[in-house]
Amino acid sequence: MKKIITFIIPSYNVEKYLDKCLSSFLNPKVIDQLEVIIVNDGSNDGTELKAQKYVRKYPNSYQIINKVNGGHGSTINIGSKVARGKYFKIIDADDWVVTENLEEFIERLAECDTDVVITPFHMVDMETGEKREHNMDPRIIRHRITLEEIVEQWHSYEGCMVFHGITYKTEFYCSNYHILPEHVFYEDHEYAAIPCCCAKSLSVFDIYIYQYLVGNSTQSISLENQLKRIQHIEQIIDDLINYYNDVKELTNTGKEFLYLKIENVILIYYLTTFIFESNKSKGMKNGIAFNRRLIRLNHEIYKRTLKKYYIYLLLNRLRISPRFYQQLIESRLYNKIKRKY
Repeated sequence: MKKIITFIIPSYNVEKYLDKCLSSFLNPKVIDQLEVIIVNDGSNDGTELKAQKYVRKYPNSYQIINKVNGGHGSTINIGSKVARGKYFKIIDADDWVVTENLEEFIERLAECDTDVVITPFHMVDMETGEKREHNMDPRIIRHRITLEEIVEQWHSYEGCMVFHGITYKTEFYCSNYHILPEHVFYEDHEYAAIPCCCAKSLSVFDIYIYQYLVGNSTQSISLENQLKRIQHIEQIIDDLINYYNDVKELTNTGKEFLYLKIENVILIYYLTTFIFESNKSKGMKNGIAFNRRLIRLNHEIYKRTLKKYYIYLLLNRLRISPRFYQQLIESRLYNKIKRKY
């Protein structure tokens, strides 16, 4: 039977999580229409043995690719090249999908022909099991939209225009192939920006698929790891701006979408160095140096992000803690200001 979707599972030393992830695809009504590719990125625990159990039992739907360690980006590079599904989606091995929603999701994908499909997702606290929704305003959910509409209503869509919300049409992704960096964290920002900025058509499905586990101290998004890997964030910004500078075929809308994605990563950098860094003087020094470097990378982007740079610089000088910052961004006042600007 034709595969409607391929789920690619980047896997590195995830023995204790993998069963939950792989078993979540076992919906008997659609199991023959999906493909699950486990890309074992040089694991040295029982990851391969766990994966082989599913490959043996469901050989028409599960397969494993064993490779030397190259990082998260390398698993996507390989998996996307061999995907047989009409569409493909990345699910990290410590996350899972909503099994009962797969039937509707695959049915909609079978009828769909857009380059990109956007879906809401849950962030699941690993300690409490509490779920937080990342969704879109129901008033703007339509089957088919354009990149221009997303740019025009960015604050309504941006929460789902990320790694966890994106499903790519395989043919489209391969036609606009972008090699993700290896041995670099946060490359999912490149994945969600490129080739999405080239999309001519997108669909929004109001179907929860991705379940994103948070609260694990080993995750790249933890405060400690973002500080430790701040140079990785810099590299991702470099890659995105170099693409912005070099690719002449992008439409004005595509460039604006890409700018909005670049701005988001720049703000993550400012948050990390100005707020997360406990040594405020060191954080200020790094932030100022990065801002000067941004001038050389792209003066237009530098000018457009300058006001927000000064806001984070001020927060640094006021010695704002990560906890107080979190309370600030959860306030009603902040959300009003964000929607305005």
